[in-house]
Amino acid sequence: MTEKKAPPKKRELTREKILASALALFRRRGFEKTTMRDVARAAKVALGAAYYYFPSKEALVLAYYHETQDEHSRRARAAISAETTLRGRVGAVMHTKLDVLAKDRKLLGAIFRSVADPDDPISLFGATSLEVREESIRLFDEALAGAPEAAFAMLAPDTRKIVSRALWGLHMGLLLYYLHDASPGQEKTRALTDGALDLAVQVVSIAPLLGGLTDPLAALLKNAGLL
Repeated sequence: MTEKKAPPKKRELTREKILASALALFRRRGFEKTTMRDVARAAKVALGAAYYYFPSKEALVLAYYHETQDEHSRRARAAISAETTLRGRVGAVMHTKLDVLAKDRKLLGAIFRSVADPDDPISLFGATSLEVREESIRLFDEALAGAPEAAFAMLAPDTRKIVSRALWGLHMGLLLYYLHDASPGQEKTRALTDGALDLAVQVVSIAPLLGGLTDPLAALLKNAGLL
């Protein structure tokens, strides 16, 4: 194989072709039924070349996480910048995530089976996905930090971190519902998301009033490695 000597642009194109072929197979056949040999054949590269760029199927999924998160971050930040309320900013993060994942419900259904096992290489709560997870949480933090409501200018950083992680947890729960939503265009998920956001923002709105009451919670989360 000559991948190491190939020009950077060619290497990147080859990598993108392998990843795109793998994701197409995962969506059509499912993650478990797809082999690296299938991926190489679909991408029209040698099996060794497929392994050169992605040492395992799990590596392909992790690349998908990063690619999807990059797209979500781009869309969410653009949408956030156009919003003038906390509700609108947080809603922008939630709904752009659903937009990005619109074609991937079948693929995510296979991936989500690993969620409960933090030792699984493709678990969304595992060490290998930490960078993606933190970037996702960061979007909620940015939505809160830039909220125009005057009260949020006084929100302590630790309190904002607690709230942003709570919102991220809410969004994970909504994604799980999304995978099982058979309504046209997953309209039930959209409605549930909006209803949950309306309630969540009401709760978040009193966070600046809690003052020092959030300190013990912040300490508890830090000790647990969650903050």
